[in-house]
Amino acid sequence: MNTEAKATQPLPKRVYLHHGAYRYVPRDGKPVNLGRDYKEAMRRFKAITEPVAEVGSLAALINAYMVDVAPHKAPRTYRDNQIEAENLKAGLGHIPYAEIRPFHLVNYRDARALDAPVRANRELALLSHVYTKAIEKGLVDFNPCRAVKRNPETPRDRMIEDSEFQAVYAYAADSVKILMMLVYRTGQRPQDLIKAGPADIRYIDHQGEEIRVLRVRQGKTTKTVDIIITGELEEIIDAHLAADPVWPTFVHTRQGKMYTYSGLVAMFRGYLAKAKLTNFGIYDLKAKGATDMY
Repeated sequence: MNTEAKATQPLPKRVYLHHGAYRYVPRDGKPVNLGRDYKEAMRRFKAITEPVAEVGSLAALINAYMVDVAPHKAPRTYRDNQIEAENLKAGLGHIPYAEIRPFHLVNYRDARALDAPVRANRELALLSHVYTKAIEKGLVDFNPCRAVKRNPETPRDRMIEDSEFQAVYAYAADSVKILMMLVYRTGQRPQDLIKAGPADIRYIDHQGEEIRVLRVRQGKTTKTVDIIITGELEEIIDAHLAADPVWPTFVHTRQGKMYTYSGLVAMFRGYLAKAKLTNFGIYDLKAKGATDMY
């Protein structure tokens, strides 16, 4: 959204649009940067100006969490939390957070289960973390989510056949082909691999011998894993290093820029349609790689 469009949005007192970003200027103290997104800025403003303990509603507790805790998570997790938070506030936000009991959450779970049972589980997981943080701050004494069972989930057991892999691979652009092979040969999350590049190559000592590894930082667990560069993974990386110019990431546009994960998923779905395949996601290549190696 451009600055002119943002400027038409209603702004609370002492909130201003400055060079495309929203700022809250309190009567006492330094200005607070609320960010560039209007909805997120209003959420941050509300959390700052309406203390949780005074407002008392679950919506206020969730708003505070979304300002103080959620932004520090991985980008994909944060985006998911934003959606989950809005659903929770719509269903339970009016109830005082100190009065929430397991039966409230059971009713919410069962209602959401009619359309989105798995998503309801994720929302309750988020709410449980909200209460964990509230306990740390002394706002509540117990977590009502712990007494509530989640909706049953069926583990995904889709196994991609070689012929299916090749059918999609044949239609895919070079960038998607590289991502497919990276996921297949490393077993790592595609969201992490689209950020990987030459800077992540390391030389380490392994049993007295120097070997080359790809170091991947997992956004979900924050752990770092080293993957030995060999076989097809070595071919992909060496081809990238031999190119001119050498771009910062292995998966990139023709201009050398990094793709967004959502953009790559959209491209992948297009290739699935051309190959006349369904129920096949980039994530499934993690399981295929592990099974084929075994």
